[in-house]
Amino acid sequence: MNKYPLMSKLLVIGFLMVLLAIPLMMVRDVIAERSANRHDATEEVARAHAGAQTLTGPVIWQPYTETFVRTVKVDGAIGQTREEMVTEERVSIQFPKAQDTRSQLDTETRLRGIFPVTVYTSQHAGTGRFVWTEITPQHRGGQLTLGQPLLLMGVSDARGLLAAPQLRLAGSPLPVGQAPAGAPLPLAARLDPARLQPGATLDFDLKLDLAGTGRIGWVPLADENSVTLTSPWPHPNFTGDFLPRTRAISASGFEATWRVPSLSSQAQAQFAQKGDRRPPLEQFSVALEDPVDVYRLTERATKYAMMFIMLTFAAFFVLEMVKRWRIHPMQYLMIGAAMVLFFLLLLSLSEHLDFAWAYLIASAACIALLAHYLRHVLGGWRAGLGMSGLLVALYGVLYGILVSEDNALMMGSLLLFGVLAAIMVATRKIDWYGAMGTQLVTDREMHQPVQPAPAQGAA
Repeated sequence: MNKYPLMSKLLVIGFLMVLLAIPLMMVRDVIAERSANRHDATEEVARAHAGAQTLTGPVIWQPYTETFVRTVKVDGAIGQTREEMVTEERVSIQFPKAQDTRSQLDTETRLRGIFPVTVYTSQHAGTGRFVWTEITPQHRGGQLTLGQPLLLMGVSDARGLLAAPQLRLAGSPLPVGQAPAGAPLPLAARLDPARLQPGATLDFDLKLDLAGTGRIGWVPLADENSVTLTSPWPHPNFTGDFLPRTRAISASGFEATWRVPSLSSQAQAQFAQKGDRRPPLEQFSVALEDPVDVYRLTERATKYAMMFIMLTFAAFFVLEMVKRWRIHPMQYLMIGAAMVLFFLLLLSLSEHLDFAWAYLIASAACIALLAHYLRHVLGGWRAGLGMSGLLVALYGVLYGILVSEDNALMMGSLLLFGVLAAIMVATRKIDWYGAMGTQLVTDREMHQPVQPAPAQGAA
């Protein structure tokens, strides 16, 4: 290998990069563990406070039975039939013609250890209208027997109810309690059957105070659904099957309005399906996510770590060739170890500080350490500060990639192109054959005729 020093150096540097991948994987494991701990802390707060909430309803749930006569064949008697009385249990579901909800959501940050968890309390005021449709028999001559009608509504986590819902139907208050077994929603109010006359208009208004964690959503079960949500949270993430028609977001909060007609939603048909066949209901929601997820950003930073180390090693290697510096492989390893430690330092600081400050402190500490080390490796402050300036540029580009996720690919590709261009310009006059310890065979040597060997015994 001593015959080819350049190739030997490249192989050693490649081996060092493979070796540095081991501590990088350990750092990624630490990030995953800390992220899982944060998730566990969120789950613990949700169990004690309340989880994500989805508001459903109200709907009118009318159980009834239909009795009718059915003609069946007599077993063992060809062509003979008999009549039997059959009673079937059914349910009629009446959805609101229109429902308008206005909601206010206030957030609060609670700490579980060192992990912050965003919880909220919300106030909801809804109005709407039912138009009762008469239930008709499905069989000729069928007789209907109506059961107790219920006005059903639901929330995902009933522990989040801060008080009993206040419900008024046609101007009269209705007490809300737990729904009977078998009902598809957990809250119910008993209705007076006398109110349910064909074509009767039943206006309702509903007030609800609800606590939750992380996300709040609505299921659009009315024919015309309108929800307006106002909150001081400045970083909403609109999710679900429908986006708001209008929204305004600023540093002081946001306001969003959804309008969803039943013609554009399958929620009514999904709700009407029974048992295990019922699919998840369509909904729209808002997630109160932290826009600066330190674990996600740190994990993304480690994905660029090998490129980061490779670019640094490439810069040192090229400068070795151009400036005739001599950098020992052990010094390469020390420099790489300092760069790997940067990501662990970034993770630990970002759990206690704003991510920008954590990045600034971690990168400044790493650059200062490398500047001091390179001063002795390269034989002076001038060379050490020059390489430190290159590291400042690399750390600055990495931060830009992290905070600008939409432009990360473009910035990364431009960085690689720029580094490649700089390497090609810096090494354009290097005699690589000479650097690798080989002899260049010229065209003249290749085409020079071979002289015949002298004949034996010639004078």
